Amino acid sequence: MNTCQFTNPYSSKMSKILFCNNLLSGMLLFRKDIIHHFREQQKDIVLVVIKSEADEKYLEELIGIKVYTIDVSRTSTNPLNDLRFFSSFWKILSKEKPDYVFNYTIKPNIYGAIACRLRGIPCTDMMAGLGYTFTNNNLSSKIARTLYRIGLACAQHLFLLNEENVQAVKRLKLCNDEKMIWLKGGEGVNLTHYQYFNNEAPSITFLFIARLIEEKGYRQFVGAAKAIRKKYPDVQFQVVGEYDLTYPKAISREEVARDVENGYIEYMGVTTNMLDFYSRPGYVICIPSYYSEGLNRSLMEGCAVGKPILTTEHPGCREMVIDGKNGYLVPVQDVAALADAMEKYILLPATEKNAMSLYSRQWAEQNFDIKNVIAQYEKVLADDTHPSFR
Repeated sequence: MNTCQFTNPYSSKMSKILFCNNLLSGMLLFRKDIIHHFREQQKDIVLVVIKSEADEKYLEELIGIKVYTIDVSRTSTNPLNDLRFFSSFWKILSKEKPDYVFNYTIKPNIYGAIACRLRGIPCTDMMAGLGYTFTNNNLSSKIARTLYRIGLACAQHLFLLNEENVQAVKRLKLCNDEKMIWLKGGEGVNLTHYQYFNNEAPSITFLFIARLIEEKGYRQFVGAAKAIRKKYPDVQFQVVGEYDLTYPKAISREEVARDVENGYIEYMGVTTNMLDFYSRPGYVICIPSYYSEGLNRSLMEGCAVGKPILTTEHPGCREMVIDGKNGYLVPVQDVAALADAMEKYILLPATEKNAMSLYSRQWAEQNFDIKNVIAQYEKVLADDTHPSFR
């Protein structure tokens, strides 16, 4: 793993850093380079995640890192479930005594931040996207927003990943403006690891990479695939992603199996090595997502390796594409528009396809370099370990 090196007079005082996220898979997908950077600085790293059946396959990547799992539901709103999370996290903080904590996702952002404040440990929260809680106005959403205000009041900083989320946090008055840090390149990608690959090929494969839930646009992808394959039977459609069957709008195994049987897609399973797909020529990354997230990680990686991008105008996706330059943007949940964009790409001459690939890499270099994200983490540690902090 290639990461960049920084010398920081204050972060050197930090011997132990704790990261808390709802899923171990998400921790590694989005923050592996951050974790490796601090390990290379000889920091003691502790990871805390909510227990998942999929954890085991990721542990081999974490030799030498202490991992705690908390056995609660990550989606439950039952107060007893949340109390169990708080109690377990409190015990971990008491045992490990970290110098700094980074929290991600809703339970860590709220209850993790409260526990940190009560124990006098500085922390930063990250809101990767504003989901159901912030787009609805029912009683449970109002309660969740109130809890978020309490949690964010306990954090020193709040990382946000796109402009719409910055404006929403301000509009909802979730925290003080001075706490907010907008990571304009999202959580970044390692441009050395995700190198450019020549995408020239006589064949075309549209690749969907995402958790298998409705809002990631799986059904729109399949619908467009169905339409395109009638006209262009040699064009391939592949799906890479894990099931999330506890999610309220999960895509079932049976639905995917039907789509495979009908010849619309190939389901390629789950991989921890996306470079195996990114290195294949003739691939186009297609994620018609309308999920509320910061910046879509797979789209950033796709840009970095030089793949053309087809995605939606939704915040967190539209930032990856200059329409017509490195791909196409389509309205959310619009199967016909997505199929039209696919056909438009299919009919491009090879020179224009190649130009899209090159532009994707250039866009990643300009906007999504992990070095910029690491610098922000270092700045936070410098600010919050300065003698004036406490």
